Amino acid sequence: MVPETQPENSPQQLLQQWIGDLPYQLLLLEKVHLGRSVPFDYSPESLETLEARLLEHHDSVQEPERRAEFVRSAMAYLGEVLLGTAGGGWGWNTRPVDDRPGQPVVWPDPDLQLSPIAPRLLIAHALRVRTGTAFAHEVERLREAVSALQEAVPGWKPVKEHTPRVDPTVPMPEDPVLTAWLDERSKELSAWAEDAFNGAWRWNFHPDTLDWLETVVRQRFATAEEFDAARDEPFVQGACWYMGEVIRRIKGAVWQYIPFDPDADPGAPGSRESPWTEVPFIDQPDKRVGGAAIPLGCLRELFLEEESLRDVLIWFRATSYAHVGALLARMGMVSQEKVDSVLVEYADFAHDELPPHEVPDTLKAFGVAISAHGDDVDDLEGSYARILAEAEALTEGAVTITDVQLREDEKLGEVLEFRRNGVLVTQQTEHESDDYLDHLAIMEFIEHVDPDPEVDPRRFHLVQFVRIRDSNYDTHYLFATPEQATVLEKQLGLELR
Repeated sequence: MVPETQPENSPQQLLQQWIGDLPYQLLLLEKVHLGRSVPFDYSPESLETLEARLLEHHDSVQEPERRAEFVRSAMAYLGEVLLGTAGGGWGWNTRPVDDRPGQPVVWPDPDLQLSPIAPRLLIAHALRVRTGTAFAHEVERLREAVSALQEAVPGWKPVKEHTPRVDPTVPMPEDPVLTAWLDERSKELSAWAEDAFNGAWRWNFHPDTLDWLETVVRQRFATAEEFDAARDEPFVQGACWYMGEVIRRIKGAVWQYIPFDPDADPGAPGSRESPWTEVPFIDQPDKRVGGAAIPLGCLRELFLEEESLRDVLIWFRATSYAHVGALLARMGMVSQEKVDSVLVEYADFAHDELPPHEVPDTLKAFGVAISAHGDDVDDLEGSYARILAEAEALTEGAVTITDVQLREDEKLGEVLEFRRNGVLVTQQTEHESDDYLDHLAIMEFIEHVDPDPEVDPRRFHLVQFVRIRDSNYDTHYLFATPEQATVLEKQLGLELR
C-alpha cells in the first residue's frame, strides 16, 4: 500500500497503480479485445498469436484511443509472460514517454543480471519491424540467459515475484464469522427459497436462476435506499448467499471474509473504508486473474446500473485441467510428474475453461476418481467389474475385489455379488433394461471398497455438480480424505457426499 504521504505521480505510486490495474487490463484483453483468438495460458507460445493480433488491430483501427487501449492491455499480458520466463517483477522507468511520467518495465530475476524490458517499447518495435517474431526473439533471448545460468549453477530456477490479483495464491483461512454465516444460510435455504420464489422450485444453482433472483430483488425494493435498509434481513442475506453459491458452483470459487483490522492502511482490505471489509465475498485466489465479487454490492448495483446479475459471471474464470492439476499437486494428492503427463495428453485444451459437469472428468484423468457410465453400456456385469477394479486400484492394495458376478436371486431378484478381501458382498440391483447401469446400487456398493479407516482415511465421495440441460452425465466418485474432499468441494464448486 502506497503511504498517503507519497507524492502524486511518484515512481512508487505509478508502479502501484499499474500493478493494481493489471487484473483489469488482462481481463479486458481476454474478454473484450481478443475473445478466444489467443490462448490465455501465459505461455511464450501464446505471444505469437498476440503479436499477430496487434499487427492486425494496428492496421484496421484508426482511432488513437482504441489503439492505445489495446496496447496497454497487451503490455500487461506481454510483461507477465516475460516474467514467467525469466522471473523477476514489475518496476517503473522514470524517463518520460510522450505525455506520460515514465512507463512500467519488467526486471528479470536479479541473478540473470539483465537490463529491464519495457513492454511498450517491445510492442512499438514489433509494430515497426512487422516480422511477427519480435516477441519470440525476446523470449528466446531470456531463455538463453536462463539456460546459461542453469548450466553454471545446477538446480537454479528463475523466481517470479508475486503479482497481486494476477498470480494464483492459496485462499485465506476461513474466518469463524464466515463459517457461521455460510452454515446459517445453507440451513435456511428452503425457507428462503419458499419466501423468495413463492414456493416455486428455482434454487438449483443453474446460472439461469440468477434472472429469477434479480426479478424478485427488484420486486422487493424500488430504490437502493430501500435495499440498504434491509441489507441485514434474512431475504437480502439469503440472496447474497444464493448468488455467491451460483458463482462458486458454476465457476469454481471460494467464499472469503476479511475482518476489520485497525492496523490496515486507509482504503486497504480490512480498513473501514474498504468495501471488502466485514462482508462475505466470492473469490478465485487460486486462479490466474481470477474473479472476485461482493454479492451484496452486486445486488445493490441493480438499482444503479442497467446490468444483470448474470453479467457478473463473465468476469470469473471457470476451472480447467491445468487448474485442477495444480490444486491436486499442491495438496499432495498426485505428483507433479502425473500432472505434467496429463497436461501433455490434453495439451489442446488443458487451459480451456470447463463447464461444471466436465470438472469431475478432470479428477478421473488425474487418477483420483472413478466413473460409472451414464449412457448405455454393452455389458452390465463387465461394466460393474470395471468400476470395482478401478476403485480397487485406487486403494493401492488396501482392498481387493474378486469374483464379480451379476446373477438372479430367488428372493432379491437380480443381484451383484463380489468378494471384498475374501468376504462376500451382495448388492440388490434393478435394471430398466440390459443397457443401463443401476446408479443407486453403485452408490451403495462403492462404500464396500472404502479402506478400513485405521489403514487409510480416504474414502469414495459421490461427486455432485450443477447440471446443464441436454447433456449426458457419468457418475463420478472421488477417492480422498475428508480434509482433501473439503478443499476440493470448496474450490472446485462441487458437492461431495
